Amino acid sequence: MKKNKNKNAIVMLVARVNIIFNTLSYFYKNWNDKYKYPIYIHTFGKLIDSQLRKKINKEISNDIFFVEINPKIPKYIKDSDLYYNKRHIKYVRESFSKKRLGFLHMCNFLTNINSYGKTGCLSKQLDKYDNLMFFDDDIYLKKKISFDLFDYLKSYPAVTGFADKLPKNQSSKDVTENLWNFYRNLVLKKKIKPKNKILRNSLKYEKDDILYKLKWSHGSFELFNMRKLKKKNLTNYLKEFNNYGGAYRHRWNNGYVLDLFLRTFFDKPIYNLNLLKKGFIEPKIQGADNFIYWGYKDSYNSVFFRLILKIRNFFRKLFF
Repeated sequence: MKKNKNKNAIVMLVARVNIIFNTLSYFYKNWNDKYKYPIYIHTFGKLIDSQLRKKINKEISNDIFFVEINPKIPKYIKDSDLYYNKRHIKYVRESFSKKRLGFLHMCNFLTNINSYGKTGCLSKQLDKYDNLMFFDDDIYLKKKISFDLFDYLKSYPAVTGFADKLPKNQSSKDVTENLWNFYRNLVLKKKIKPKNKILRNSLKYEKDDILYKLKWSHGSFELFNMRKLKKKNLTNYLKEFNNYGGAYRHRWNNGYVLDLFLRTFFDKPIYNLNLLKKGFIEPKIQGADNFIYWGYKDSYNSVFFRLILKIRNFFRKLFF
């Protein structure tokens, strides 16, 4: 199939170099071999050596490009305010040491989807595309998708591979600290009337219970119509998010921040492909956070899984 030049592109932020060849192989075999959309692989520094790059380009596609970026903590954010220094948070004490700074950089990268060429953000080359897909390096696409995923962006500003409600537990609270307060204050200050009825009716409440009433995009398989988002002034919204330091102070992921924007300004904000429950994708689960969002809430609360977490945390305390 002939590519639609400068319309659609795919973004990947790669950290798991050991599985990236498999991830790309499944992705092409079961979808992108047909459409041949270019992929821009970003890494924090040089992680993928020349040998692996050549192997990927030779055996998978020449339309896979490699971009090295060097993220930095914004100067206006104090070290004491960084998420990994918030020792009053249980999740931080048990699972988020300073060595996970890269995760905060990732939250910043995946949230600032239109900050082309800025420090720690997308390649300037992506500015020429109308639509962008963000695809995690640890998702295996195991079944063929016979339709163009980008087609949904004709009717929706965003598409998610899968979504789920937040379980109402301490871990969820720890990774959404101050999120509702930030959003509520911003909307009230700007005198914005959210399109989403649940959000609109909840503005009178300071409590963050609203976060457990909505389904959230996981943030690891997302497509965006950049033109539609631009018309609703995504830039100004993300400026507020960045000034507040949501990625670095609270480790808010892109799913929360962008979903709130979409539900505020669009009547039909997000189309959920529901690919996980339909068996199209197989996640390579990395830790406790993912058990919450991949839909394994029962596993997260099981005796077995809690035991695994205790063992993991024991070794983290020994070595980190």
